[in-house]
Amino acid sequence: MPGIASSSRTSSRIWETSVADLIVSARYAEALIGAIEDPGQLDTVNEEILAIDAIMRENAGFASFVEDPSVPIEDKHGLVDKVFTGRLSQLTLDYLHLLLNKHRIDQFGGIVKEFTRLVEARRNQIRVKVTMAVDLGADVMDRLKRALDSSLGKDCILETTVDSRVIGGVVAVVENQVIDGSLRTALDELAKDLIATPLNQRTV
Repeated sequence: MPGIASSSRTSSRIWETSVADLIVSARYAEALIGAIEDPGQLDTVNEEILAIDAIMRENAGFASFVEDPSVPIEDKHGLVDKVFTGRLSQLTLDYLHLLLNKHRIDQFGGIVKEFTRLVEARRNQIRVKVTMAVDLGADVMDRLKRALDSSLGKDCILETTVDSRVIGGVVAVVENQVIDGSLRTALDELAKDLIATPLNQRTV
C-alpha cells in the first residue's frame, strides 16, 4: 500500500541518518582523544568539552548562531574566539574551530557522548545501571560498588534508579545486559541485608 511504503521509506531514511550521525560523532570524538597525549590534559579537555556542551544546551542563541548554515563562517569563528579565548586550552579551542570548518558543530552533543565514553574507557571505568526497590543508603551502595568493581575489574560508575516494582532485590545492567551468575548472588545477599536491617540503623 502506498501509505505503508512511504512510511517505511521515511523510517529507513531516519535510521540511516541516525547511524550516519553516530559514525560521524564517533570519528570526531576519536580524533580528539587521539590528540591528547598527556594524562593530565585528558581531565582538562574533558571538563572543557562538558562545559561547552552545557553552554550550547543552555544558550539557544549561541548554539543556533554557530549551527546556522546561513551565518558566515568568519562570524562563527569570531564569536567562538570572543567567548572562549583565554578560557579554554589551545587544543580544545582549535578543536572547536575544526568543527566549524568541517560544518560539524551541529554534531557536538553526539561527539560529547562518544568522547565521554572514550574517556571512561581510558580510565577503565564502566557505567552500571542499578535499579532498586528503595534507596539503599550510602553503606550498602558502597558495598555494591566494591562488589561490582571486583567482579567486572573496572571502576564502576553507578547510575541508580528507585523502582518499587523491584521486590526485595537489586537489578544491575551493564551494556544492556543484566548481571547474572555469582555477582547476581552477591546482589541478592545485599538485598537480604537491606531487608534485615532496620531503617533507623541504615547508613545514609
